[in-house]
Amino acid sequence: MPVSMKMFHIFVVLLVAITWPGSARRFRNGPAGRSLLLEVEDVLGKDVRSIVEVRAAKLKETLQKSFMALPKNERGAVRAPAARYALHRLFVQLHGWQMKGLELRGDSWHHNSPMEAFGNRVPTRLYSLLDERLKNHGFDLLELSVMGALLENSVHSEVGSRFNITLKALDMNTSVMDRKDAFNAMETYLATYIIGNREDEELDEQAAVKLMLITKSQMDRGLLYTRWGAAKNLLEKAAAELSPEATTFETTTILAVLEKVADQFFHLENEECRSMRDRLIGLEDHEGTGRVPLGEFYRSTLHSMLTGSFSESEGYLAGHGALDETDPQTKRVLIPNYLLLDSNCLASSGYYAVCCMDECEGLMTQLETTLQAPTAEPSELLRIISTMTVPTASAKHSITAEHQRRLQDIAEHHDGKVPLHGRLFAQWMHHVFPRTCPFPHEAGVIVDVDHPLTATAHDMRKHVADVDALTSKEKSRDEVLFGMWSASEDLVEPEGHKHKNHSGPLTTVLMFMAALLGAAVTLAKFSPEKGQCKMD
Repeated sequence: MPVSMKMFHIFVVLLVAITWPGSARRFRNGPAGRSLLLEVEDVLGKDVRSIVEVRAAKLKETLQKSFMALPKNERGAVRAPAARYALHRLFVQLHGWQMKGLELRGDSWHHNSPMEAFGNRVPTRLYSLLDERLKNHGFDLLELSVMGALLENSVHSEVGSRFNITLKALDMNTSVMDRKDAFNAMETYLATYIIGNREDEELDEQAAVKLMLITKSQMDRGLLYTRWGAAKNLLEKAAAELSPEATTFETTTILAVLEKVADQFFHLENEECRSMRDRLIGLEDHEGTGRVPLGEFYRSTLHSMLTGSFSESEGYLAGHGALDETDPQTKRVLIPNYLLLDSNCLASSGYYAVCCMDECEGLMTQLETTLQAPTAEPSELLRIISTMTVPTASAKHSITAEHQRRLQDIAEHHDGKVPLHGRLFAQWMHHVFPRTCPFPHEAGVIVDVDHPLTATAHDMRKHVADVDALTSKEKSRDEVLFGMWSASEDLVEPEGHKHKNHSGPLTTVLMFMAALLGAAVTLAKFSPEKGQCKMD
């Protein structure tokens, strides 16, 4: 058989081997995600590996939309900043958790790593392996999902350690409880989970036990938390779903109930968040700007100290990025930034706090799902956003000529396309959805200075008087809305945008096929009779 025919047959066999469904599946799953699970098993054991593997498969479905749209390296993987961004959004969307170490707190968007979220709570060997792989290679989708599952498993492990303190507080030492004792224990745990204590990791066990008993007693008397009844209903519902009509509860079942409550607690909190947002919208001086004059913010609290909840000091608001100070005569509270403040969070743990949902995340998910790319042309973005489903009636929007001009400016800043995951586009989204999307401050603007959390009554009255002294609205709506705009960019992944044609699995297969075809063509030029290359 001529050499050229032999090479052609070899090429066909290799092509079939690569593209055959089973082989393709092995090719896609072959990289580090699988070996990462083996490392998890070596360090944490088979049981934890099984839990992580099952959960990672579910998280992968949620992560995929963001992952497809994020910029990647030449391996088709996300580097540390993009991994942090994706995992932060994952936990916000699934549970309303603001994970410590994943949130953006005034730093540059590309200077953060998700490894900070672990703290010192995982074995050094596993931490080092994850950190080294992330730094040297990045995470593919499966690896990112495993990372998310490991973080979630660590959170659930914390439930067990804190519940042990609950049992000591109640002087219980049994693996099986009747219904009354089980719910007493779960409610005691839930009371301290809700109130939280940002310093609870520093409490010794005796102090933690005392805190639990005091908190539960105050909750039962209607103090500290007005939705305590709804929280207990959430507990009842979770128990009914996991163990219907049970008269006794094993510890493993109780822990599963408490984990389920922690996963779903944000639904309860978000009801209060929506109520706050609606009240703030009613205080806007320029409709649709997502901004409330500081005096009006305080007026409702002064008029009704029982129902007013807007009491954060001016220094606290400014220091945490919730104050528009572009007009020194009328400083304004940024509604979406205010809702995301720590002062509106509950259920603090060693890993996270339950905060108001960032509903802008849902809008970004719609964009990512449609585009499946890290950049887009302005016309394409305008087309998608004009038909976008908004989370609430308050998020209804209109895209003006000014919006279009500024979007085009962003594209020109980036050679004709708009990066989705950067400060400028986030800023543009805030101006299109000012009641929904938070304003993204430049790095370094938000400084964690120790300001008093609560304003004094004297300061509140002063700001109210300042608002009353204004004789007219001195600025137009657009002047108020666009007053904070700046041209400073900050990309989640600057390096990733340099690899626009990243080599994902399919690209790698096609490149390999092309190499084989090139080899076959070259060998086909050899003459079988003379064994030398034909010169055309």
